[in-house]
This record gives sequence, structure tokens and C-alpha cells, in this order.
Amino acid sequence: MRTTPIALACWLLPSAAVLIAYLVSAAQGQVPTCFPFIEGCTSISGAARRDPSIHVFRAMMLPTATLLAAYWLLVRAWLGHLGERGRSRDWIAVLGLVGALFMVLYVVFLGTDGRAYEFMRRFGVTVYFAFTALAQLVLASRLQGLSGPARDTVGPGVIRAKVAFGVIMLGLGLLNIPAANFFPHLPIDNAIAWNFALLMHGYFGLTAVAWQRARYRLAVQF
Repeated sequence: MRTTPIALACWLLPSAAVLIAYLVSAAQGQVPTCFPFIEGCTSISGAARRDPSIHVFRAMMLPTATLLAAYWLLVRAWLGHLGERGRSRDWIAVLGLVGALFMVLYVVFLGTDGRAYEFMRRFGVTVYFAFTALAQLVLASRLQGLSGPARDTVGPGVIRAKVAFGVIMLGLGLLNIPAANFFPHLPIDNAIAWNFALLMHGYFGLTAVAWQRARYRLAVQF
């Protein structure tokens, strides 16, 4: 079974869900019209929490959670195929699976009212972004430490791009701390979140390139 479509879907589905939700909300006059990656006129949650955009967002993001779970299990097997024998591939899979689980929590409680629901929503999105990005950082590190032939199989350019994405995401995460605390009147944190999500989802596209390049397949036995 081909694995590339799973990695591609992990990139394209959430990216499209976020953009479509914003465009629908903007067309309805529910959020300001801007280029959110620079202007940050609304948060991702703000763009997706109202009717009708929330239905589109949920319809696309909930299946994404299943695909993400499959992706991280495939990554674990992929690293083993590349010669990685340490426990790091187990930790990568665990981090990714936890992130996928909490993404479901975030999507389910998005748009609900009440302090308890708001806490669940914020907790869900925080764990989703943090654990997924951490899994991606560790994966990039392990790919960078592969032997020469294994690195060539993945593609040195893909590995460098994954490392670059991870470093930029880490920088954005650190930048968000002073932005949210010292400039709360400016939408800097919103713009950071939009770009962070763009990179995090794009990271899966880089995996799709590597899997397609290596013709990585999943053997299914009956």
C-alpha cells in the first residue's frame, strides 16, 4: 500500500480546513478581511468557531486526526527501515499520537460555551501543537543523524528542510511568549500561530516527498 497519500493528506487537509474556514467566516462578515499570516486579524480558532465554517472545519479536521495517527505509526516503521534502532522512534510515535488525540479534543469543543469547555479547547489545541511540533523536531534530529546511505534514501534536501522548519517553528514558539505578554494589544500572536500552523502542516508534505522518492510502501498481509 502506498504511504505517500497519507503524508500528503496530513499536509493538505488541515491546511485547507484552516484556509476554507477563514474564507467562509470572512465572507460572512464574522471576522475581518486581511492576510492573516502577516496581519493576524483573527486567530485560527476565531475563524473556525462559528456556523457555517465550524462544520467545514470539523468535517475536515476529525478525519485528519485518524490520518495523523496512521502517519506517526508509519514514521516509526520507516525509521526502523532506515536503520534506527533506538527508543527515539517510539517516543516520536507516542508524541505524535498524543498530539493527534488532543487535536480531536480541540475540534470537538471548538465553538462551545462555558469555562470548562473553553479550558478543554485551549488545552487541546496547546497539546496538539506542542506535541506534534516536538515529534517533528525529534524526527528531524534523528533523520539528520542517519548514516550516509540512509540519508541519501531520505534525501539530504528533505532533511535540511525538515530541520529548517523545526528551527523556525521553535523560534516562532519562543517569539510568541513576549508577543503575548508584552504586546497583547497587537495581533502578533495570531500571525505567529498562522505561520506556525503553516510550517507544521507543511512538514508532512516534506515527508510525502521523501516517501515518494524512496517509493516507501506498507506491506499488508492477509
